[in-house]
Amino acid sequence: MDSDLTTILGFFSFSTGACIASFLNVVIWRVPRGESIVSPPSHCPKCGAAVRWWQNIPIVSWLALRGRCAGCREPISPRYILVETLGGSLFLAAFLRMGAVEGSYVVRVVTLAVWWIWIALMIVGSFIDFDHKLLPDFTTVGGMVLGVAYWAFVSVSFNNFAFDFANLDMYLPLAFSLTGLATGFGLLWLVRWLGSKAFGREAMGLGDVFLMGAVGALFGPVAVFVTLMLSSVFGSVAGVSMMALSKTRFARNVEIPYGPYICLGCLVWMFAGPELVDAYLKILLK
Repeated sequence: MDSDLTTILGFFSFSTGACIASFLNVVIWRVPRGESIVSPPSHCPKCGAAVRWWQNIPIVSWLALRGRCAGCREPISPRYILVETLGGSLFLAAFLRMGAVEGSYVVRVVTLAVWWIWIALMIVGSFIDFDHKLLPDFTTVGGMVLGVAYWAFVSVSFNNFAFDFANLDMYLPLAFSLTGLATGFGLLWLVRWLGSKAFGREAMGLGDVFLMGAVGALFGPVAVFVTLMLSSVFGSVAGVSMMALSKTRFARNVEIPYGPYICLGCLVWMFAGPELVDAYLKILLK
């Protein structure tokens, strides 16, 4: 691809991600509170002043306002610019990653759209899980449906979008997705069940089980095992760090949401997972 065109599309990808993430901030704040994500329009939660369009430009407005409401001058959480920057950066990274994806132009465009949707779902799910210790169904079950639908599309595309039910190869991508879904859901359900038996209480939310099912539906069985391993490492490091930094018994007993670390492990798989597995196998087989 021409470098100038790549730069333009890259800027478009980042801008699109930042704009979508700006809306995701609304979803993260309102959905757990049972509020509409459409009405009322964006406003300061402290003074109620409406946010004008020029005050709602992703990243730029927060910096221009120096992180304060234009009306009451109360601080605006830095989470807003964090989510917007994260969304833009991940959308851009997904666009750049598409260079390593095989398939026709149509398949690559659809793949990028699916990655963007999944990234948006992970951002929403992670921040809601951090705040409320729950994963909304639309981020987990929605991810599973997204994965199966995507691989069903790939199955049909391999046969030039013709429904030749006698061609067994047509079913392979869909079987890959369903196997990954069953692996992710079943494996984490087993971990949840064993943990509950060992600790005498619920060791993991059912939302985490559905989330891992979504990872499997989108990226397959191998991605499930890599994501599980990485998320366990990330979660353990976070938990040990919290205990080391805490000075009260209450802080040491605080629950740590697992969903964000599943998402972090999945992101590593998306952008470097196959390469990591190949490198590991080369070391193992030496």
